[in-house]
Amino acid sequence: MQIRGNRWFIGLLLLLFLHHPGAFGQQEQKVVSLGEAIRLAQEQSLDAMVAKSQLRAAYWQYRNYKADLLPNVKLMGTLPSFNRTLSSYLKEDGTYKYVSSNSISEQLSLSVTQNIPLTGGQLSLQSQLERVDQLDGERATEYMSVPFNVVLSQPLITANPLKWSMKIEPEKYKEAQQQFAVSMENVAIQAISYYFDLLLAMINVNIDKQNLASSEKLMQIAQGKRERGLISDNDLLQLKLNYLNASSSLIQTEQAYDQKMFALRNYLGYNDQVVIVPDIPGECPEIEVTFKHVMELASRNNPFRYDVVCRMLQAQQQVAQAKANRGFQADVYASIGYTGSDRDFKHTYRNLRNRESVSLGISIPILNWGKGRGQVELARSQEEITRVQMEKETLNFEQEVLTAVKQYQEQNRLNEIVRLADTVAQKRYKTAYETFVLGQISVLDLNTAQTEQDNARRTYISQLYSSWVYFYTLRKLTLYDFEKKEDIIYEQEKY
Repeated sequence: MQIRGNRWFIGLLLLLFLHHPGAFGQQEQKVVSLGEAIRLAQEQSLDAMVAKSQLRAAYWQYRNYKADLLPNVKLMGTLPSFNRTLSSYLKEDGTYKYVSSNSISEQLSLSVTQNIPLTGGQLSLQSQLERVDQLDGERATEYMSVPFNVVLSQPLITANPLKWSMKIEPEKYKEAQQQFAVSMENVAIQAISYYFDLLLAMINVNIDKQNLASSEKLMQIAQGKRERGLISDNDLLQLKLNYLNASSSLIQTEQAYDQKMFALRNYLGYNDQVVIVPDIPGECPEIEVTFKHVMELASRNNPFRYDVVCRMLQAQQQVAQAKANRGFQADVYASIGYTGSDRDFKHTYRNLRNRESVSLGISIPILNWGKGRGQVELARSQEEITRVQMEKETLNFEQEVLTAVKQYQEQNRLNEIVRLADTVAQKRYKTAYETFVLGQISVLDLNTAQTEQDNARRTYISQLYSSWVYFYTLRKLTLYDFEKKEDIIYEQEKY
């Protein structure tokens, strides 16, 4: 990036700052550019780590949803189960008798289960083997097998949560991926903020050092003039006051510099032995943007679009669930297969008999005082609230995009003004300083020129900061690289 305007002057301040004796002690000096600071922040900052963890969590949530669509194979068993108890037994004459049971049993089953997204039911293939060893009496061993069994569990009236998940979960994962990119752009904006805070603090320190040296020199010149009666005591005292104020200001700016250094160093992941020296960044890229173009990019790339879809689908799911739960409920359970038993393990799988089971469960609310209807109306109200909120947030999002575009457009014009003001203020102070030495202007005029020069310099850096923030705000809203003319896609970890 090219350096424009009077950045040579700021570069001179940077050079003086780097070579100031004893400025950093034994600490390591490291010149860091703005681009490098952004890169380090996106790799090492805690904010970046949080964003990566959030994306990782979203990925595994999506993987869990995908697993629900695939067959689930499960092996279960009890190896072994020891049982020694007394149980009541009802005899034919109506009396009870207690009989003892002393046995060891082992049971093993293998099942393959598949959810049915279309109906919300579940289909399962099962195989089971059980062995019982009697420890009392005859001391026999019995085997019971279920070589093959098909089980269907199907609710007849359901909101089918899995079907809704097929609509919602892919959108949520897309939102998480785009939100990760937004978080990385936010990290960049935060890094820019810390970077320019430190840069401005460094500039302030050098300004105050320069002002202190100038105040001391001017005070010495004024003392000589006062001895010759060329200036008044009031002007001399004013120069002494300027010197004291410059000394006080330097102490405060050095304290602020230490604080800004700590903030940036901590954000980039450096230890306290590293002294970061910010390089003077160039002007941010100048691009032609219009609200229409930026809005199109934002509507296409920003995670807000996926958030709208997800929240509306979730609201609609709640309505469907409330309707399914308010009235008649019915569930069908059907099982068909084969089973066999014998004292010989091999014979257990011979002479198999049919194994069938069918059941229909129903639930009919007789009197619930309108609770079911109330739940449906509540869900509908929540859906309407969500819809209105989405409309409001959509308008706010469009306003945010419009504001970002205007800020960037106006900032480009403002940069030209402050760059020119910085040049003029420096020339004016130089002229005022030379004129004061010749005794042609007062101390107040010199103070005004110095103040304007310092403010112009600080304003230039502040506006440079604003231009970079506005540029990256456009990137964040659109997830679009305006320099490369392509969408912003951050490389994601392989989990």
